[in-house]
Amino acid sequence: MRLPKGVSSGDFSKALGEFASVVGKDWVFSSDEDVAMYDDAYTPFFGEPELQLVPGAAVAPAKVEEVQAVVRIANKYKVPLYPVSTGRNLGYGGSSPSLSGSVIVDLKRMNRILEVNVKEGYMVVEPGINFMELYRHFQTNEVPYLLSPPQPGWGSPIGNGLEHGTGPAAGDNFSMVKGLEVVLPNGELLRTGMGAVPNSKLWQNYAYGYGPYIDGMFSQSNFGIVTKAGFWLVPKPEVDQAFSVTSMKTEDMQPLIDALLQMRLQGVLYTWGIGSPIRESMSTNDGRRPYGVPQVQTLNRRRDGGTPAEWDKLGQDNNIAAVRGTGSVRGPAGVVKAQLEYARTVFSAMPGVTYTEGKPNLHRGDGTEAPSLQAFGLLAVQGSNHGHFYFSPMLRPNAKDIFELNDMIRNVMLDAGDVDMLDNYGWSSGRTTAYPKALMILMEFLVTDDIALNRRRRDLWKKLVQACGQHGFAEYRAPVAFADEVMNQYSFNNHSLRRFHESIKDAIDPNGILAPGARGIWPKHLRNA
Repeated sequence: MRLPKGVSSGDFSKALGEFASVVGKDWVFSSDEDVAMYDDAYTPFFGEPELQLVPGAAVAPAKVEEVQAVVRIANKYKVPLYPVSTGRNLGYGGSSPSLSGSVIVDLKRMNRILEVNVKEGYMVVEPGINFMELYRHFQTNEVPYLLSPPQPGWGSPIGNGLEHGTGPAAGDNFSMVKGLEVVLPNGELLRTGMGAVPNSKLWQNYAYGYGPYIDGMFSQSNFGIVTKAGFWLVPKPEVDQAFSVTSMKTEDMQPLIDALLQMRLQGVLYTWGIGSPIRESMSTNDGRRPYGVPQVQTLNRRRDGGTPAEWDKLGQDNNIAAVRGTGSVRGPAGVVKAQLEYARTVFSAMPGVTYTEGKPNLHRGDGTEAPSLQAFGLLAVQGSNHGHFYFSPMLRPNAKDIFELNDMIRNVMLDAGDVDMLDNYGWSSGRTTAYPKALMILMEFLVTDDIALNRRRRDLWKKLVQACGQHGFAEYRAPVAFADEVMNQYSFNNHSLRRFHESIKDAIDPNGILAPGARGIWPKHLRNA
């Protein structure tokens, strides 16, 4: 059994005994075999157990009152807790804690769908329900709304939303969170917004209530355990359809971005993206299969990364576009038809740009919308591995920043001498299924059998994060083990943001028992350790 820092074996055992008196002894896990189930299956420290973040025990409450009791007991013995919804946050830490020895508060038994309001378009759920279970409920009951699952479809809407995760229907899933029920670090129960009004009639309809809007304080934080949340839902459209626009000239990237962004802001599109197929043609990111254009790797290995003219010619020689934009529309069939006609008109007026429409999706309940794990399986194209962790900086939607960030990433890899990483991830497109005015680069760092290589890749990841921060590009999310490196980039005014987080932490969690170190927010007694 791994004990948390500063907690005696006697106090730890007493706490587990009292947890058992609350939830039942069958729902307190302390054997090595049981506790190992909560280890990070994708740990970046594979083969280095002394570095891995591992829990000391786990407890699985079944209702809010049990969560409150567990928190109060933890305060009594100063035992750190680490709450997880379903613990499926693969690539970002899974169910492993931010401080080794912590007791995992596993909320999987709190898996009720409390309400689905079809007329007003919202649902209220507990943290243990996952997207797959929700999908079955929606299908069985013919609920006319779309779910917005991330890549691991077995994850929790609450867990994903609080982590600022994304999904195909809603995009930014936290933007759909409307009203939280939270167990605070002292065990007290809080409801945000209109939920603070007894017998509230519009908790999920009007999120703000009166006074400061604090729902965001419980996202990517360690300020409370969310036990209930409302979500606005996306109506199932009659049809949705995608289109793509391509050009053989790099100089067309900015005009395509301008047009796609304007359509997104007008509400014509609900997703859009931009990339460079020729520059990405040898990438295996997201499980893509390389096109077999070795000259791509030659240009990427050069310090200047190749000139636009060289890339355009390489694309023309191989019939691969220099730029590709995508957009998606949805709604009633007549509206979708008009939206596509508008897009066609806009892009047909651009010389050298080719507009292509995809097949319409009619949303007939045939299972094509079901959450899955398919995206994770695609990574097998890169060979056997032990999972991955993500590098995911954000950037503005303009061509200058896309090329600047890619050049920076490429040169950090060159400086590190990591040609293999460079060849597989030499250029990354900008994604924005979620955010109207921001793009994301999402890159997987694979965990392999080669421990020395894993160490070099962890070092490369940190160098990339630091370089991003120096250039004004920061991560939006981080693996649990690397939270401090990411928070360090948010350093304006001598890290005033982190110091503000710490002030809140000290005020509401003076014993520092709730997820110490999560998102780089440490309690006072561990801050300088």
